Amino acid sequence: MGVHQNCYFVTFAAIFIAYLISNVQSQTLLLGACPSPPMQNNFSAQDFMGRWYEVERTFVMAEVGWRCITVDYKEESGRIRVETAGQAVVRRSMTAVATFTPNSPARIILRGEGSLPTQSTNYVLQSDYENYAIVWSCRNVDPPLPISGLDFLRNLSHTENLWILSRKRTMDASTREQIYGFLDTNAITRRSLRPVPQENCQEAATTTP
Repeated sequence: MGVHQNCYFVTFAAIFIAYLISNVQSQTLLLGACPSPPMQNNFSAQDFMGRWYEVERTFVMAEVGWRCITVDYKEESGRIRVETAGQAVVRRSMTAVATFTPNSPARIILRGEGSLPTQSTNYVLQSDYENYAIVWSCRNVDPPLPISGLDFLRNLSHTENLWILSRKRTMDASTREQIYGFLDTNAITRRSLRPVPQENCQEAATTTP
């Protein structure tokens, strides 16, 4: 009986580790459940529209090797379309449809467009709309298999993504320090943030909503 139990837990542990590794590939894996930082008060989706530049972000598999990354929120045919574009060997882009939830507008549900549509939820934690925005996502990592008796494994870890956006390709030091202070105060790790190169970029056209 003991041997069977040991084999059971070893097998499950291997599956769980593989599951964690698959999450690490696209986001930052951290211990514990997702924190609950405050979102932007009185968020205005209309003021948030337009072009943003990624100046710092955590690891995102889909953006590996990209530089000069822009994020455009624009209304098209009654929908809010989000296009993330960057330069690699050639210009690359990906699109999604955004939904600002009425009861919590700073919570943005993104549904990817393309052959393999995905869905994610982002939160605008802070923005002055004219200079900067902090966008964050978090998901608790549950066991890959719903096995009775292993509920204690829920919320032992979580994955996060974090983007610092600017209305310009550069961001002044005082604004950056203000953002860092907000992240530190609200227990959002920034150790995985990396700068996004925004030098020698070709400005892509943007469509006025």
